[in-house]
Amino acid sequence: MGTREVLQADLAEAFANDDELGQAYFAFTAERTLPGGGEYNPGTGTYEPATLTYSGSYWRETFTFSEIQSLDLDSADIKVGMLASAVGEMPQVDDTVTLDNGSQARVVSVEPDPLQATYSVHLRIN
Repeated sequence: MGTREVLQADLAEAFANDDELGQAYFAFTAERTLPGGGEYNPGTGTYEPATLTYSGSYWRETFTFSEIQSLDLDSADIKVGMLASAVGEMPQVDDTVTLDNGSQARVVSVEPDPLQATYSVHLRIN
């Protein structure tokens, strides 16, 4: 078992336990519009876009001082972390994420850690 797998297993165990990090772990769903045409809708005479839906869990993070200085942050922007092994897909820019409280956000950027065990995701609340 490599370092990435050990890290993911330890984090997954901690997030599964409410006495450890479980209370800080929240569910989300996300949707991505896929390039190309989707299915033809004869009622409207147009092609409906094809979408990919995935889900997972996240925890809240804070922006670092250098990120605050260098990013064009909006007052509603948030940063979340995701365990790579606990999400159906790696988030991509412009995916729409529905958070546990029902609010929707657009993915602005995704930064995997060097081991690609976790993702830091910058979200802009719609």
